[in-house]
Amino acid sequence: MDSNTTLVAQQEEWNKVVKDLEGENLKLASYDNTLVPLLGDLTDKNVLDYGAGPGVLALGLKKLGAKIKVWDINPEMRKKASGKIGTENTYQNLEDIPRDHFDFIICNLVLCIVPESEVRAIIGNIKELLNENGLSYIGFCNPKIFDIKESNLDFRFPTGNKYDDNHDYKKVKKEGGYEIIETHRPIEWYEKVFAESGLELVDTHFTPEYELEGEKIQDFVIFELRRKP
Repeated sequence: MDSNTTLVAQQEEWNKVVKDLEGENLKLASYDNTLVPLLGDLTDKNVLDYGAGPGVLALGLKKLGAKIKVWDINPEMRKKASGKIGTENTYQNLEDIPRDHFDFIICNLVLCIVPESEVRAIIGNIKELLNENGLSYIGFCNPKIFDIKESNLDFRFPTGNKYDDNHDYKKVKKEGGYEIIETHRPIEWYEKVFAESGLELVDTHFTPEYELEGEKIQDFVIFELRRKP
């Protein structure tokens, strides 16, 4: 692998590849085109993109009529998102986000790049921010394909760990060519944490299946969740 390849291993490092994130057309065709139809009519719906990155999806949802707000822990990402949807729609502090408010909360490709304590904190926050009838869509790379070496989106470096083992592994994104360190956790682990945090699993969605090098692949999983009654 090229020694000059950018490596993203920590949350604060994602600003190094912000331009690449804004140009991920393959990811958009797979993930975003699966997620958006699940949301239905967004006219005047209060929507929060939690971990919005540079705001590409948020801008698309705004164009569909959503009253979109965004939050991201990375200041550079918040700045980029603000340029797309407005500073007034970008929360600068987590504490500023209203509780029991949002019809939809999306959290995309976040939980697989943060430690377990942060996973639990984010899920707990989402539960508090949803309104009584709200739905959250939380998605990331499909744990079921943890041991493949290549997908349409990236090259991977399997570790030899089993599916049930929580472990870190490296992948190289085909769009942008940068490397990331991602954490594999089984789907069942996430389902358990959702339940412990007070979220009820409504449905589990996968992006469309395709075949590459003899492997059947669905790149992403998206969990549809609501607050427990």
